[in-house]
Amino acid sequence: MKNIKKYFACILVASATFVSCEKQIFEEPYANLSPTEIFKDPSRVEKAAVGMYDALQNAEYLGGRVLIYADIRGIDCGNPTYFGDIPSFTALNSSNGIVGLAWTAGYRTINEANLFVKNITANPGVVTADKEKQFIAEAKFIRSLSYFYLVNLWAQPYGFTSGATHLGVPLVLTATDAPFAPENQVPRNTVKEVYDQMIKDLEEAAVDLPNSGGTPSINNVGRATKGAAYGLLARINLYKKDYAKALEYANKVEALKVYKLNASPLEGFDTYITPENIFSVAHNGGDNPNTNNALGQHYGPTQRADIQIDPKYVALMSATDLRRTELITEANGAFWTAKYTKVSDWAPILRYSEILLIKAEALANIASGVDANAIALVNQVRTRSKATAVAPASKSDLIAAILNERRIELAFEGQGLFEFLRTGRNLPAHSVVPEYKWGNGRLVFPLPLNDIQRNPQLVQNDGY
Repeated sequence: MKNIKKYFACILVASATFVSCEKQIFEEPYANLSPTEIFKDPSRVEKAAVGMYDALQNAEYLGGRVLIYADIRGIDCGNPTYFGDIPSFTALNSSNGIVGLAWTAGYRTINEANLFVKNITANPGVVTADKEKQFIAEAKFIRSLSYFYLVNLWAQPYGFTSGATHLGVPLVLTATDAPFAPENQVPRNTVKEVYDQMIKDLEEAAVDLPNSGGTPSINNVGRATKGAAYGLLARINLYKKDYAKALEYANKVEALKVYKLNASPLEGFDTYITPENIFSVAHNGGDNPNTNNALGQHYGPTQRADIQIDPKYVALMSATDLRRTELITEANGAFWTAKYTKVSDWAPILRYSEILLIKAEALANIASGVDANAIALVNQVRTRSKATAVAPASKSDLIAAILNERRIELAFEGQGLFEFLRTGRNLPAHSVVPEYKWGNGRLVFPLPLNDIQRNPQLVQNDGY
């Protein structure tokens, strides 16, 4: 993807997110590539579509950083000092540069997806109708995925108010040639409106995205497919506590009959392209988030070694659990995850094991008693890892077992804090961080001060 990255830099000539960037991009050698020239050539349109995934690689966002932020604000990563006030909550303020970079990167990714849709719809017929639909569907998937992390990092969870009428994040659904024009100073939408838009985008995208069949490859793991759209819809509806819809979309993923658990939990993090990996943000040795942002750099004990694993997390697994023997290493007197060890490691977004656990949680909540199918699904994940089967005696015990299994299975993949927020649980005391009651304003990021000052319609989160 390195060459695509260079190519996509040329495409941004018409809509740099910042004025300073616009001046730089208009300098040679890119000045001769206008959107009209790019979007009148089928091969260039194809490259521009792939280029959207380069935007998704943003080092401050879905290149891996937002996964880190969700996890170090959870309970299983101690209190890593490299990220300043991010994991400590109390000292965090709206001037924090890390928060500001992530916010900007999220909207930058969204703008580039919007820009692609704007230009391809302005130049119809350059590619086949089916290709055009597919590319627009990919843009909608990228936009929805970007909004998932924005709304969950910067807004209280869906269940915080009845009908999710509390403030979410601004919905920006079109690209603009004048990003700082007064008409673009939009207010925050409600959380419900953001979720509704994510679902709308994904449901429309699923119609036109390619099937996920065949041998796993970068085209069906590193690019959006029907399976990826269904999987993200299952997760989003689970976060809404719409268990019927979460179950419906988890079943749609299963019905594709192309995904399965790998024999080893390590395999999906070692080779990236496997039947268990549904969607990941792809990287390689020449195109990655770099030494200060890559997952492998922060989590790897032989790299920057910024993020250790809390021993209490390790204690959740038996000595024979493959997630303990294969995915945890010990070095320098501490525990580390083996999910990420290199600067080129992919950022995992959706894996089949999560789909099984979404289905289990949905079934468990819908049932009046103890759902046997939900137990079987949890034990399917546990059996793969050679963990002892669970046998919950009550509905509440079953739900607790599922949440515990999600904590073990999905650790360090960007859902740590979200798990407590979406389920209405207090964030327990951990490391040097005290307990935070559910609903505390400090559990979500502040909107960046610079954006508040530029856009008087933005309202800051409580507690900041």
